[in-house]
Amino acid sequence: MNALKRSLREGRRGIGCIQQIPSADVTEILGGAGFDVLMLDQEHGPAGLQDTVSQLRALGGSGTAAMVRVPSHDASYVHRLLDAGVDGLVFPNIESAEAARAMVGLTRYPPRGSRGAGGGLRATGYDRDFGYYERAADDLLVVVQIESMQAVRAIPEIAAVDGVDLVVIGPRDLSASLGKLNRFDDPEVLGAFEQAERLLAASRVPYGTVVYAGMTARQMFERGHRVVLVSTDVGFLVRAARAALEALL
Repeated sequence: MNALKRSLREGRRGIGCIQQIPSADVTEILGGAGFDVLMLDQEHGPAGLQDTVSQLRALGGSGTAAMVRVPSHDASYVHRLLDAGVDGLVFPNIESAEAARAMVGLTRYPPRGSRGAGGGLRATGYDRDFGYYERAADDLLVVVQIESMQAVRAIPEIAAVDGVDLVVIGPRDLSASLGKLNRFDDPEVLGAFEQAERLLAASRVPYGTVVYAGMTARQMFERGHRVVLVSTDVGFLVRAARAALEALL
């Protein structure tokens, strides 16, 4: 079982970063920094499958888990990411138990799902590890993302789906679903975050998110989140560049 999934099952927490720049060098730097997990973002970042393989190699031996946020719910692409050996998959914009169940099914071999059982995979060490097929489901972290009020209302059913290991709240899209994009201090938006957290806390599944505006990672853990994504690689660069320039003024 991958380290992050084991950690969550044992009741511990994880801290991570979202990577949007499709660079294995950036991945290696972030992995060496000591994060528990990197979310390799292919929904909003330009990376593709071959970038993912390079990034996975860059994390080798680091102890940092790699979960890919997929660009869509396309089965063939999901299966190729699995064959590449990712530690986890993040499925964006899940709004019902049916949708969550379908995504879990993409990650399972028949008869539990629809994943094709190919050979010569990177995930099997290029056929050196045939035990992979038996433990693939246990090793993989399946993450669904809640990004609308429809999804928030469906949290009890979504979180109850067998095979969902982590639920992630998407604050920006959730604010947009209320017609209040990026208005993170709006009472209705804040209430939606609290409602989602309350429903998730009552479920069996751990949950996480990015750091809310004006808050710290420590405060997010205090709100019950088990995985907190503290920044993006782009955010780190922008803040450091601004700070360097401001220091000269």
